[in-house]
Amino acid sequence: MTLAAILMPLLALCVVARGMGFLPLLGLVAAAAMLVDGHTPLQQAGAAMAVVFAIGPVLFLLRYQHDAARERTGSAIPFFALGLMVLLLLACTRAGVAVFPASLCVVVAGLVSVICRQSMVWQWAGLLTCVEGVLLCGVQAHQPSVVGVAGVAGAVVAVLGGMCIHRIMPRVVPLRPPSARKKSSPDSPEKNGDAA
Repeated sequence: MTLAAILMPLLALCVVARGMGFLPLLGLVAAAAMLVDGHTPLQQAGAAMAVVFAIGPVLFLLRYQHDAARERTGSAIPFFALGLMVLLLLACTRAGVAVFPASLCVVVAGLVSVICRQSMVWQWAGLLTCVEGVLLCGVQAHQPSVVGVAGVAGAVVAVLGGMCIHRIMPRVVPLRPPSARKKSSPDSPEKNGDAA
């Protein structure tokens, strides 16, 4: 098991605790975990999708105003996700699984974010975290069908989440410089009144 695959559950916990900001780092570490053993077409496709699904939504959110009031930060939620991960590891150890189930831990963390968080942006991050975990699982198991289904699911989640964000969240309005606001147009009422 590589260091990148071990770091993925920790970054998934960071997504649960702090939101969308850790998703690009999770995607990059997932891509590194997929490519560390080789560069087959399946691994390259999985790594590319992991990066796109992690960085694309964050870049999309830069165009919208962040409403921190809607995101209720519960301090117990990351510990709940960590407890579920520990139970998963204990179950895998008792079942005789020798491999650290990093992808399953990432999926569990994403599901906790979807279920326990109130904000739509946080839930979107949780669904994309689940996609990252399923992609890693498919690549590690050498299952092209799992990677394909995860890719389609990730595309659907990214598009539908982006559409919901576009409908609900206010867009960022660029500020005009003060000099442009003070300038009056040539045919303003003040000038026309002075001329009369």
